[in-house]
Amino acid sequence: MQQAVSKQEFLNWWLPAIAAVFCFVAGIVLDETILLLMPFVVLAILVFTKNLRYLFFALLFAIPLSTEFSVTATLSTDLPDEPMMLMLAGSLLLLLILKPSLLPKELMKSSLVLLVLLQLVWMLVTVLFSHELWLSIKYCLAKSWFLLAFVTGGLLFLRTKDDLILASKALIFSMLVPIVISLVRHAGKGFSFESINSTLDPFFRNHVNYSAVIVCLLPILFVWYHFSEGRLRKWIIACIVVFIVALFFAYSRGAWLCLLSGAVTWIAVKRRFLLSLILAALIIAGAALFWLIQHDNYLKFAPDFNTTTQHTDFNEHLEATYTLKDMSTMERFYRWIAGIKMLNEEKMHGFGPNSFTTYYKEYTVTAFKTWVSSNEEKSSVHNYFLLIAIEQGLPGLILLISLLIYMFAVAVKAYHTLRDPFERSFAMLCAVVLSMIVTLNLLSDLIETDKIGSLYFIILGLLIRLQVKVNVQNKQAVVL
Repeated sequence: MQQAVSKQEFLNWWLPAIAAVFCFVAGIVLDETILLLMPFVVLAILVFTKNLRYLFFALLFAIPLSTEFSVTATLSTDLPDEPMMLMLAGSLLLLLILKPSLLPKELMKSSLVLLVLLQLVWMLVTVLFSHELWLSIKYCLAKSWFLLAFVTGGLLFLRTKDDLILASKALIFSMLVPIVISLVRHAGKGFSFESINSTLDPFFRNHVNYSAVIVCLLPILFVWYHFSEGRLRKWIIACIVVFIVALFFAYSRGAWLCLLSGAVTWIAVKRRFLLSLILAALIIAGAALFWLIQHDNYLKFAPDFNTTTQHTDFNEHLEATYTLKDMSTMERFYRWIAGIKMLNEEKMHGFGPNSFTTYYKEYTVTAFKTWVSSNEEKSSVHNYFLLIAIEQGLPGLILLISLLIYMFAVAVKAYHTLRDPFERSFAMLCAVVLSMIVTLNLLSDLIETDKIGSLYFIILGLLIRLQVKVNVQNKQAVVL
């Protein structure tokens, strides 16, 4: 008598189905959300491991929608993008070990990669001298899967114009979800400044992170508009309007400043003076820092503790900013001063990756203390460049600045060298978004977050490819 269900069919379909039903029932009975999600996690693993390309684009779509989730009192993650990132990085590592021929050739031909490797080597050196060894090891692991998922993954899966368009659609359409939800909620609260953060749950911790993603994705819409025509342009204009409205009501001064830096970068790339502009900015920043440190001149800007408060009215917030009575600005000064004192103590190898929050309070100056200086959320120094200097020493800072300048140089050269209009526009897009990310990180540490960090490493991968294309085109021109 023929079996109703074959052994293979039972293993492939019926057993997983029974297990899924069991998980659902157990989740409902025990009131455990994780059991309800388990079948979908297993399904995702089965689908994505068969084609890592699906996982890569699903990860891009998940980035704006991910939420911060506390696993324990001291451990948190971002769901679902961080597990997806880890899954993609691990799968790529295993795949490239088994099939080394799949390793993107650009990794062997780009000098940008050499700088990235030098950064990684120096980061490992600083771990050896770290004041917080386990925290530094966790930092290095997280950095490795960012590089694998977005730099290596980007080089593997963003190879054609269609791939790039699909990636941009995944990011834009996904970001529209939290934007629309926030605008609807915010409208119900009269678009007040004090209520913006409460409209962003569960997608963003605060309006700074939210506005940062909006402003960094906005240039993509302008590239869409440039290459579109007819009725499609009207839809793109509508998206641009929605993004700009959302950016305005996010009430983030840093993100608004990014619009200016992006516009300046666009002009500077076209007229070939971007690198001169960067050099001038570094000289001015160095001179200003030297003056502040000399004879403790920074104490002239110490705030009045009782008048430095968090404002609920945005006009008062802006006024407090330029009169140096805004709490968030003064809290930054409080941490920056501590950070410079820490750097002065460990100039070469720093305190070790991921160690600032543990030690900075020993180096603070009481004159700059604010109402939020207890730092219960354990946030960092709010300047990515200073953070790298504190945790990885001056060599780490020099390597970071060198990499960024080289990335900008590659973008400028690609824009003025490549013949394909789409590739030239993409080089400009990389330069503009990179300048926005740099601007944001002068006042924050967003490269360490899942959302802005992912965009930064995607741009790094794209610029590696553009550099190789420029080199190939130049060689062909010489031959001809």
